[in-house]
Amino acid sequence: KEEEEPKKEEPKKAEPKKPEPSGPEKTLKVEIHSARGLRSGDALGSSQPYCIVEMAGKPQSRCNTGVAGNCAEDPSAPWWRETLEVKGCQTGDEMIFTVRDKDPIGGNLLGRISLSAEQVKAGFIGELQLLETDRVLSRKGICVGKGNNVEAFLLVKVEGMDPTVEDTAWYGALATKYASGVPLAISNSVKVEIVEARGLRNADWVGKQQPYITCEIEGKPETRSTSTLGDHPKDPKWNFTSQVAGYQLGDALLLTVWDQDIGKPDDMLGKATLTAEQLKSGFVGSVQLEGAGRSIEAFLYVKVGAKDPSLWDRAEVAATGAAQDGGIEMWAANSIKMEIISARGLSNPTERPLEKVGIKTKTKPYVIVQVADKDGNMKGGQSRFVTPEADSLEKAEWKHQMHVAGCHPGDTLVFTVRDDNVGNYSTAQDAANALLGHVTLNADLVKSGYMGELQLEEAGYNVEAFLKVRVEGRDPSPADDAWMASACAAHEAGGEPALRNSCKVTIMNAHNLRDADFWGTSEPYCMVQVKGKGERWSRWKTPNATNWKDPKWNHEMRVACKPGDALEFIVKDDDKGKMDDILGKVTLPADKVKDGIVAELELQDTGKKEGEPKAVLLVSVEGAEFDIVDRTVVAVQETQVVIEEEVKHVCCDIR
Repeated sequence: KEEEEPKKEEPKKAEPKKPEPSGPEKTLKVEIHSARGLRSGDALGSSQPYCIVEMAGKPQSRCNTGVAGNCAEDPSAPWWRETLEVKGCQTGDEMIFTVRDKDPIGGNLLGRISLSAEQVKAGFIGELQLLETDRVLSRKGICVGKGNNVEAFLLVKVEGMDPTVEDTAWYGALATKYASGVPLAISNSVKVEIVEARGLRNADWVGKQQPYITCEIEGKPETRSTSTLGDHPKDPKWNFTSQVAGYQLGDALLLTVWDQDIGKPDDMLGKATLTAEQLKSGFVGSVQLEGAGRSIEAFLYVKVGAKDPSLWDRAEVAATGAAQDGGIEMWAANSIKMEIISARGLSNPTERPLEKVGIKTKTKPYVIVQVADKDGNMKGGQSRFVTPEADSLEKAEWKHQMHVAGCHPGDTLVFTVRDDNVGNYSTAQDAANALLGHVTLNADLVKSGYMGELQLEEAGYNVEAFLKVRVEGRDPSPADDAWMASACAAHEAGGEPALRNSCKVTIMNAHNLRDADFWGTSEPYCMVQVKGKGERWSRWKTPNATNWKDPKWNHEMRVACKPGDALEFIVKDDDKGKMDDILGKVTLPADKVKDGIVAELELQDTGKKEGEPKAVLLVSVEGAEFDIVDRTVVAVQETQVVIEEEVKHVCCDIR
């Protein structure tokens, strides 16, 4: 069943504001050498291409070459070899190159590209791949012909606006190559080879789907390049190579798989993003597609040329490519492998719709796995994978393995347990009733790997429920691998599992509480909750005590919490028929929750009169298992508390 929840739009990333050009104006010398790969601008006859150069937003700086000297022989590869003087240049300016076909009226656009402010400042020599080169959609710059992308390039030499010593040395080396006719690198282009895909869903009810790929620089739809149609509906092969223009250092590459449809918009079959670091170092391997469909595990095999690789990058890409070509299945770069094993302590006290009319139903819990970014924003349906339903609530076992797509460095994993038999998700109340708990695996544990239990939040009032998972680390250290091997061995042997998002809390006793009841005496209990959360989030309580003034509980509980969570202890009087009276409360800061503490805490908001003995609460917090806890400090504190309790018993006769 597809779970219907309100779709939350991911917040749009604010683009950094470019600084305004500043400083004195300068005239730069720009040599327009030649172009290659231009389309024909005329349906009849040959094109007459020329090039316009200007600073962005400064039409007064515009100047242009004449018509190419060899346009009659080869209009697709014209040469000009003209030097222009571009006036009015300032620090922070971008430079725009536009190639047009000269016509009596107007003139068709053959391509356009810009140099960044950094490149203008340092100086530039080399080829630039042109954008907006397609005949049909040259205004939008989006190519729609399957495999018919126009790849055109412009060779230019630009004097630096304010080069450093290193820039000058680099410029001189390139000028030597330029003068001798040695081919120069294409700085603003990424070479992408689309090899194949596997595991695609079938989006067509009738007929056979025809998958193809679009490649574009993320956030720059005008750079889009389109592959040919694949040879298979679910496991297509393309072996299609394209140069994607518009690249700048720090850009990411978006790959999207589509099904070509006639008479309606094409269906998206999934997408994947290669990060800026992967483009810089080069990439050969598989990426798992996001948005491939509910629990669909689909993969895309691609090769991307490196833009600025180190020696280690070159060796790693070569080794990965050799392994992949040799038939060795490599782990997808943006995917994380995991197993949802089991759950215990689940509770769903909600009466189900059929039970209201006397029909008993059986709870069938299942788990949803989603990826959230470092800011906590859920990636929605793009990274959503679901287990089958377990047979029962009491013995919830799945042992379900999956690959979850879209998991990048810094991302977290969110596990949500729901009951499939509660409601139909048509109302918010049904959706709330169906929730059995959720928990987030933090980015550090996603990186290192984890095998063990996670305590569920929002599992119900005073409910301690746990989910057991195995998550293979994205980038584990040798120590992480050793820990993981030990944890897996303990799991196989039936040992006690690790528990990382929970702290053990013992409510020992309280002293000097007030009697809040007019008739009879108070029946105090202590409640623990994560500070600032709702009622269903993380709330546990002790049983009622009979000694109203100096109650003893010695009650142990497990409290689900995350790094940065503070715990609030609230002592109340259990009243029948009215709201419970507060006898005092105190907050334990997040650092004490993390490190662990055994201490007597002074209660606030006790309702006592000034001058009366202060009310205190004695608690032991073992420490949340986010990392290694200093057990030595906790052990010393526990010993001190035992001694203090004995002194009170002997000297003050407090029992």
